[in-house]
Amino acid sequence: MGDAAALRLAINLLHFPSRARSVRSATLPDDVLVLLRIAAGDEEAVRTAVESVNRPGAVVQEAAAFFIEQVLLNPDADSYRVLGAKPETPYAELRRNMALLLKWLHPDSDRHGEHVVFAKRVTRAWNNLKTEERRAAYDRSHHRSTGEKSPIRMNQGTHVARHKMRLRPGRVPFDGAVVYRRPLHNYSYHSEGLLRRVMSLLFGRGVP
Repeated sequence: MGDAAALRLAINLLHFPSRARSVRSATLPDDVLVLLRIAAGDEEAVRTAVESVNRPGAVVQEAAAFFIEQVLLNPDADSYRVLGAKPETPYAELRRNMALLLKWLHPDSDRHGEHVVFAKRVTRAWNNLKTEERRAAYDRSHHRSTGEKSPIRMNQGTHVARHKMRLRPGRVPFDGAVVYRRPLHNYSYHSEGLLRRVMSLLFGRGVP
């Protein structure tokens, strides 16, 4: 795991969430895969992380999930960033990252149903990049106009203004970092069914 740059950054963000804005605009750490593996429940990755940073497993897992939510799944993130990747990332690594994210989002892993709402973002990002033709078309059309506000952010901001979000104990909204998280009462069981079908198609076997 080396110096565990991604993990240390994730733990720092968990404890100082007001730094989310600057982390979102920074280049992703080279070892962000570690966070994906931890979030997906890779026991070896969790065990190695605990030894590396001397923090409890629960903290390590919470930090990895929080980083993914706030940085990779930020509404302004492009399809590469959603998958924890960069424009030069090889196809095989894009697919691996997508599979880890979907495993994390799977209803069997996400017992409280908090994260499955992100599944459509991950599958949309994968659909943009899953073939050479689609990836080339995405790269051509994606003119990173950083001066424009994301329509998703504006719409979600309006949505949150009307509803109180139900967050996990100890987590509070800050600096726009969680404004895009939907209230849990908006959880769609249609989304869960969609995710199960996607997982089944990807891995060629039924998903319980």
